[in-house]
Amino acid sequence: EKLIYGADHEQNMRAGTENVLEIVGLGKACELAMENLDENIKHYKQTRDYLYKLLKESLPNIQLNGHPEKRLPNTLSISFPKVEANTLISRLEGVAASAGAACHAESIDVSAVLEAMAVPLDYAMGTIRFSTGRGLSLADIKTAAEEIISTIKTLMPKEDVEIKIAPKETREVKLTHYTHGLGCACKIQPKNLEKVLQNLPPFFDANVMVGTETSDDATVYKLSEELALVQTLDFFTPIVDDPYDFGAIAAANALSDIYAMGAKPIFALNIVGFPEDTLPLGILEKILQGAHDKASEAGIPVLGGHTIEDPEPKYGMVVSGTIHPDKIIKNEGAKPGDVLILTKPIGTGVLSTAIKRGLVDDELKQEVTKLMSTLNKIAAEKMLKYNIHACTDVTGFGLLGHLREMTLASRCNAEVFFDKIPFIREVKSLAAAGIIPGGTYNNLDFVKEDIDFGIRTKTEQLLLCDAQTSGGLLVALPKNEAKEYLEEIRTSGIENAEIIGGFTKGGNGKITIK
Repeated sequence: EKLIYGADHEQNMRAGTENVLEIVGLGKACELAMENLDENIKHYKQTRDYLYKLLKESLPNIQLNGHPEKRLPNTLSISFPKVEANTLISRLEGVAASAGAACHAESIDVSAVLEAMAVPLDYAMGTIRFSTGRGLSLADIKTAAEEIISTIKTLMPKEDVEIKIAPKETREVKLTHYTHGLGCACKIQPKNLEKVLQNLPPFFDANVMVGTETSDDATVYKLSEELALVQTLDFFTPIVDDPYDFGAIAAANALSDIYAMGAKPIFALNIVGFPEDTLPLGILEKILQGAHDKASEAGIPVLGGHTIEDPEPKYGMVVSGTIHPDKIIKNEGAKPGDVLILTKPIGTGVLSTAIKRGLVDDELKQEVTKLMSTLNKIAAEKMLKYNIHACTDVTGFGLLGHLREMTLASRCNAEVFFDKIPFIREVKSLAAAGIIPGGTYNNLDFVKEDIDFGIRTKTEQLLLCDAQTSGGLLVALPKNEAKEYLEEIRTSGIENAEIIGGFTKGGNGKITIK
């Protein structure tokens, strides 16, 4: 229970943290500021107005927010029409700024202040706040303006700016700077998606063996008494900076849905959104090469695809597979007494956010990248020898989001032992420091009514809902077979697989965390 209500500091246990040293330091800073206040104000205003002048000359459609004169001398709020503010900030290498309201770093919602000011939506979504300081010279302002202007022009709709196609040669590019979301954490909020899908009329076909009714990993269509087609589609924005790794991870993630159904993949198609006017085409080539190599590792060809021009890079696959109609493994069918096995550690959402912020060393970065690009092929092939009652893969809706789909579809309650769950190293400390993606908060908000968290802290609850990319399989099987399956996959190289809980009794899908 919270000690002091208000903000959500100290893992939401109190409204604030009194940093005595910085309080004293702030007092001293105020004292120093007063000594040269008039001179500083003059400099702030000069640099602020010079920045606005340069931006307005090159980008005449921008809008100044606030009173022309009665505003802070060092603050400049500008709305760039038809540009997404978080994407712009991600692409600025040498300029630090904030989007809309500075306290909403993980959100792309329109600031309530901008709404109250009646700023039009296409302007509000592109609002940036710049601040100037004592150390900035006019030359610094000019350099900053040049970067802002050139970046804005790559994000503006093509009809508003002359486009120059980027060359094929690759340069040093950080792909995560070209997107506001990361991997599967960029999914639409589950509660919003559910509202949309429930209004679509159902389609009935006797050959549809798995459709949308249980939010399963892939759809299954019966072709004959001996053969069914399994198909999935998955794509997302970059979760890592390296284009080859991004392609490999996206391919592994798409293939995972086929593996979770117990099917054999047979071929894939590419899905590409790419800013050809912003990024070198060699970057796209590397993305496709990474995906091709991962598909080859899975033993399948990539037979084509579809591309569109997009301000944010996106990549994924349609993967097709086959299975015998009597051997489909769904996310429903778990029974009381079944054991839950998770085949990969969780925490990729938190760590990907930390990597984007430069808070993770190269060794851990490589470890996370390798984990996400690892196929679930071995765990899937080994489980076919056992009496698997249900299976799913853990991706964008987090461990509890996907387990909830399993418990609801199976009409069976479950328990999870927090201390048995494998976490990637350092993820707990990063989460405690507040390094958590927005998608993870959305996941918790969506599932919390169906979860009994017991004594678990808010940070621990968020970890269980962390939005994963290319996560492991979550397998339900009888207790007397679980140990043998676990030992077999561990000896095959899946060393972090663990028994994390089980199904208790028939019910409404309630999950208890112990």
